[in-house]
Order: sequence, then structure tokens, then C-alpha cells
Amino acid sequence: MIARLWRGVGWLGVIAALVLSLIPPVVNEAGHTDKIVHLSGYAVLMFWWAQLIVARRWRLALAVVLFGGAIELLQGLTPDRDPDIFDALTNAAGVVVGWFAARLLPNLPATLGKCFRPR
Repeated sequence: MIARLWRGVGWLGVIAALVLSLIPPVVNEAGHTDKIVHLSGYAVLMFWWAQLIVARRWRLALAVVLFGGAIELLQGLTPDRDPDIFDALTNAAGVVVGWFAARLLPNLPATLGKCFRPR
């Protein structure tokens, strides 16, 4: 039950990343504050999915990095966004942060499942 919920929220995160990256910007990105959003967003995305995909996480990491790169390329097809190599690199850095965070808290859905299991 917890794994199914975890997976559903994970897919909502993927959809949110895609939609928020392709719609017109909702805030004026002054300076490099958008890099914090990229880093933290991809760290959370990687961490979240790494809780479900434990074996061969490098494949998951590669998929999330490619997802971020594809979004950057898609931004070049929109009238209000521009692709940015530094955003793609920041996304990849977020994946690395999420990977290490998942190593510190492995199998969180199973742990939560034990907490909420009726006795």
C-alpha cells in the first residue's frame, strides 16, 4: 500500500517537473536562484524514486539526468523558455545529491509501512 502511494506521488513529481519546466515562468528568475530550484527539485525526484528502485540505482540516476536534459531541449521549442546547459548540469548535480541522500535513508517506504501497519 505504501509503495503504491509512494509510486503515485513520484509520478506526480515527474509530471510537475515537466509541466513547471515548460509553462511560462511564474516568477522572474533574478540571478541564479533558479539553480537552487533545479538542484533541490532533482535531488527530491532522485531521492523519491531511489526509495523504490534500489537495485542498479545508476540506471535510475541516468534516466533522471536524461529526463532533465530532455526537458531543457524541449524548452527550446517553447516561446517563453530557453534551454540552458547550466540548468542541465544543476539538474545532474541534484541527482547526485538525491542519490547520496537515498543511501543515508534507504527503503523509507518500507519503514513507513511498518509504522502504519495495524498491530
